[in-house]
Amino acid sequence: MMASTEPVTEKMPDGKPNQGSAVGQGSSRGASVGSGGEKESRAKAEGEDLKENLPPRDPAGRDVPWACPDGTFVKLVLETGTGLDKPKEGSLCQVFLEAEPGSPLSYPTHCWAEVELGGGDTEWDGVVDRCLETMLAGEQAEARVAAGGTVAIRLASFTEAKDSWEMSAAEKWDLVLSNKERGGELYRAGDVAAAARRYARALRLLVVAAPPPDYDQIKAELHANLAACQLRLHQPANAACNCTKTLALQPANTKALFRRGLAHDAMNDLEGAAQDLKGVLQVEPGNRAARRELERVMERIRVRDAKLARAMQKMFA
Repeated sequence: MMASTEPVTEKMPDGKPNQGSAVGQGSSRGASVGSGGEKESRAKAEGEDLKENLPPRDPAGRDVPWACPDGTFVKLVLETGTGLDKPKEGSLCQVFLEAEPGSPLSYPTHCWAEVELGGGDTEWDGVVDRCLETMLAGEQAEARVAAGGTVAIRLASFTEAKDSWEMSAAEKWDLVLSNKERGGELYRAGDVAAAARRYARALRLLVVAAPPPDYDQIKAELHANLAACQLRLHQPANAACNCTKTLALQPANTKALFRRGLAHDAMNDLEGAAQDLKGVLQVEPGNRAARRELERVMERIRVRDAKLARAMQKMFA
């Protein structure tokens, strides 16, 4: 027979428990066992929730908001779904999205619609995509965007999609090229952030794609194109890093040299900028943009050195 976890106390004639009796000491041990049993039951319940793909809950049984690891949004489950599978990139999802008027969503809102997970281009589309990847069929959730605003998402159903390891080499390569092409369209249209997301997605797919004959060429172009976006998004350190990756594959790539020169200039690495811009002119002596930028950088170096010289004169005067 299982021992009871209810505390047992011996009552004194006045009705108060005898804290000093052997029974009282035993009841203290019983309470400890009961507390441990409650913790074990709670841990088991939480484990069952995880096993059944249910959202995390606090001790009171309320759903706990889940923060996306990239910090872009917090998700709160309003109604749990069913099953174990969740949408993947490429899944066709039947969704009902609700957002405030004027929100930067390209997905249809305030109506049932079919959207392809990963097919949106705006930053908010990306939030919806990442939220959908955590949802079950029939689930309702609210995504609170870190930059401000909320998107309510209802997922009715979705089609199965392949993981990258399930795709053939041709399928992976087609996705790389389609994302690269879409990135170019968005960049030319002025949507630089969306273009950057497409180029980054193509590079992630490229890692697991079987290398065709022009693998290095495509990879170099993607890094250079992503760098162009990052320069316009005021991310010079990231731009310089991607240019360096291009130059590792194509040392004479003048676009990458020029963009890295601009990135170094933005980071006040004037000598690094001058070196890269001179490298462009060694390959393309007639490159007027590189010559103009080099002249500007050399002028900045002269002004900086003159200020430093004056400061040194004052110090030792």
